[in-house]
Amino acid sequence: MEYLVKQLRIGLLFLITTVLSSFHSSATAIWQTEGYGYAFDLTNREKPLVYDISDNYCFLNHFLTDEAERDGVAIDESSKQLNFDKLFPLSVRKLDVLPKACISNELDSFQSNSHVFDSRKILTVVLDSFTDHYAFTEERKLNWKALKPRWLKRVDNNTTPNELQQVIGEFLEYIRDGHAILIDGSLKRLSHYPPRKSDSEKKLKEYLSEHSEFSDISQVYRYTYSQWINNVESYFSAKIPAQYLADNFLIAKLKGGGSYFRIESFDERETQEVMKKVTPYFNSSKGVIIDLRDSSGGSDLVALQMMSYLIEKPLRIGTKSFKMPTGMSEKVDILVSPASIKPFVGKIVVITSHLTPSAAELFLIALKARNDVTFIGENSYGAFSDALIKALPNGWGITLSNEVYTDSEGQSYEFVGVPVENVFEFPNIKDIDENKDSALEYAIKLLGDKANRN
Repeated sequence: MEYLVKQLRIGLLFLITTVLSSFHSSATAIWQTEGYGYAFDLTNREKPLVYDISDNYCFLNHFLTDEAERDGVAIDESSKQLNFDKLFPLSVRKLDVLPKACISNELDSFQSNSHVFDSRKILTVVLDSFTDHYAFTEERKLNWKALKPRWLKRVDNNTTPNELQQVIGEFLEYIRDGHAILIDGSLKRLSHYPPRKSDSEKKLKEYLSEHSEFSDISQVYRYTYSQWINNVESYFSAKIPAQYLADNFLIAKLKGGGSYFRIESFDERETQEVMKKVTPYFNSSKGVIIDLRDSSGGSDLVALQMMSYLIEKPLRIGTKSFKMPTGMSEKVDILVSPASIKPFVGKIVVITSHLTPSAAELFLIALKARNDVTFIGENSYGAFSDALIKALPNGWGITLSNEVYTDSEGQSYEFVGVPVENVFEFPNIKDIDENKDSALEYAIKLLGDKANRN
């Protein structure tokens, strides 16, 4: 779907462009991360370099190097921690020298006239990255020792870039991980497969075959999405106009007295200002419906910041761990403290879909740990881990899931998504034809209101 493509692109851009904090570290040295497979060469403060390192290779990660050069790198030398703009900083240790395999001019090598495209080398790096960093190897019963030679047989010296892209695409289809994405040098998505198949695309294609006014599936996608937006708005009260806030949030009063809050992305722009404005609005309502059906994900930190306005005391929402060479790291508790203003602690109904990904899902497990929250719609997307980005020798990149999130009861929802209590598919073709939103109507009834659109 076009809006799914938009979600993935926005989410990926956010993941890549907010990796490094925006100040230069005074820690002028070479640092290696615990897990994650990165080395930061900060010996030249004006030209920081970020490398992907493993036992078999070392490549300059041009994605993170560009970001580091633009915004700086935040390493606290006393605590030996790297601020990655994530839930927790990464631990780092000093290296005397870079590994011998690291070559300082790697950044430009794939752009030079002398560059030789080597499909086997590129695919090897992809497979090694998953071998070293994929957090769900054991859960998925993946035998990388057997899988690597099987996939490497698919390429040889005559394999073209297009053919290699096809092979990597088939590998990603085999893996079906929500954050396993092949990208080009400009972060354009070349190949990706969602964690599980959805019936919605099949139904939309059937809708296309039955409606001659649409020339292709993209027109159906645009039509159904715009109609869904119109249908949602038909439940809003005309007395208090709906408002878009910071381009990502829609707040509206429903005709029955509840509040409707749609979060299109968990973007850090003006989030605190938005929540300070909408929380009193919530407190004057019978309850709140939070609509995440078209959310594009975003920042975990923003998701937890928003959650802080919905609790009155500190809350443990779950844990996070990451892949290390020796296995998974120790699980660290994810805690949320209440904001400084009067929070909203009333009834919440959350509507989700199979398109609700990433930071939106962290928000879901945070809400799951709170009292008086009901989940309806569809199981969420099933991609909690941050997307670990690794550079490939030809300038492409591969991302993958190297972290495990669990809820407050120790349950992981990677691949399967956060479950709902009542199922409503999205988009709902019958609703589109009948100009209504069954999920929203049911959510309104759960608040104790009448689903009045007159």
